[in-house]
Amino acid sequence: EDFEAETKSRGEELKALATAKKVIEENTGAAAEASYGEEASFLQTGMNSASLSAIRLVRNLSVKHNSPALSQLAQRMGVAAHSAADPFEKVRGLITEMIAKLEEEAEADATKKAYCDKELKETSAKKADKS
Repeated sequence: EDFEAETKSRGEELKALATAKKVIEENTGAAAEASYGEEASFLQTGMNSASLSAIRLVRNLSVKHNSPALSQLAQRMGVAAHSAADPFEKVRGLITEMIAKLEEEAEADATKKAYCDKELKETSAKKADKS
């Protein structure tokens, strides 16, 4: 039961992160590739509505799913958005790191469950043979 709940929770977190990444990529478009000369771009003047909405989205998802990992990600996104010239580059990196971490944890859990299932099957077979 715990394994299934954790798997479901990780799936929801991965879905939330994918949604946040998609929102960021849609809202930034080709801004990172554009050159602005002497004019200030919306990324150079601080946080814009796209970064605020992405942070808000991740924060709301963290509350909805009661996920400390998403909450920490939202906090790190806010710090990155305030400190970087291109805040979305760092935010994309944070999201990618979070997804990789969750995938590793899910893989480790799946391996552990497979081992436990195998051992349980062998034990049940031994019990049946003794009976």
